Amino acid sequence: MSEIQRIHPPRRPISRRAMLRGMAGMGAAAAFGPTLAACSSGATPSPSAAASPSVAPSAAASQEPTPVPSPESELYVYNWTEYIGEDTISKFEDQYGIKVTYDFFDSAETMTAKISTGNSGYDVTFPTSTYIKGYVEQGFIQPLDLSLIPNKVNLAPEWQDPEYDPGNQHSMPYMWWTTGVAYDTAQIEEELTSWKALWDPRWSGKMAMLDDVRETFGAALIRLGYSVNTTSDTELDEALKLLQDQKPLLRTYTTDDIGVLSSGDVWVMHAWGADVYQVQEERDTVVYYIPEEGGVRGSDTMVLLANAKHPIAAHAFINFMLDAEVAAANTNYIGYMGPNEAAKQFIDPAILDDPTVNPDKALVAKLQEILDLGADEAKYTDRWTKLRSGA
Repeated sequence: MSEIQRIHPPRRPISRRAMLRGMAGMGAAAAFGPTLAACSSGATPSPSAAASPSVAPSAAASQEPTPVPSPESELYVYNWTEYIGEDTISKFEDQYGIKVTYDFFDSAETMTAKISTGNSGYDVTFPTSTYIKGYVEQGFIQPLDLSLIPNKVNLAPEWQDPEYDPGNQHSMPYMWWTTGVAYDTAQIEEELTSWKALWDPRWSGKMAMLDDVRETFGAALIRLGYSVNTTSDTELDEALKLLQDQKPLLRTYTTDDIGVLSSGDVWVMHAWGADVYQVQEERDTVVYYIPEEGGVRGSDTMVLLANAKHPIAAHAFINFMLDAEVAAANTNYIGYMGPNEAAKQFIDPAILDDPTVNPDKALVAKLQEILDLGADEAKYTDRWTKLRSGA
């Protein structure tokens, strides 16, 4: 796998505009305990909520089904900071009697360095989908036992066979976001709709781009009508030229789009939609749009590390996180939309109705997901170095 370059958006809890809903009485009790019995009998378990997609019955159980092992008594989880419901972990511990050690990382680089040793001590972590292919190739993660994750059926159809991990063999999607443009209507009165706004000299010194090689090149490539995963040197050179033309107009490259937008120092910037949702609590004049040319869709996943010492407890945790009410509670707290279709009935309407975090299907259809390009990642990073150094 190529060297990790992308830096994940900072995780911060949203304010109480999205009040927690449905935390009491989470239906997770039925999500894994009865599932163990269901798996051992050969029956296909039902989704954890009525809104879940229907699933065809499995083949009849054998006379002597394989026993399902009991979860271990402890679990070690490694996740982004502030990226889970307020009491999700305590509810999991209470439900299964499993003691969770829950630690945080603040960048993909930090997490990757930790798990790459092979003896991190963690069982579950949350990589961005871009890295799944490389993690599999390097042996950082192991295949999932999908029979122990029946709540997979709660996922929306487009998330049950993602391009980055066909059939979810090595990962389960957790949260997703879009990347587009945010601007302050108190400073810019006209309606913006295109990526071209980030190259408009009228706002020179008041614009910013994400400090993220693939996201920033993605913006330029989409504006040019190309794939965000192109490996064409000609197309990438065109994107580099476009970004070089833009650079003198920028105030900064940053991963802290929340802080930059909240400060008012920047009027228009490349941004993650879910982060803008949080900014709007402090500055309600800030709006977000997915450009008419299209945008980027990103997602985080849950994976089982290769040397996990508590694999059954890890599967129980991943399954628990896919429970409809648990998934909704996570979304309601952090403000990111999950891929869980069954969870929507429990999600705060303020989130569901906000296109910043939950765009309509017509817009989603125009989004591209950044993929791991292996050795061809160097085509991006080499040009990124040239852009940032001014060479």
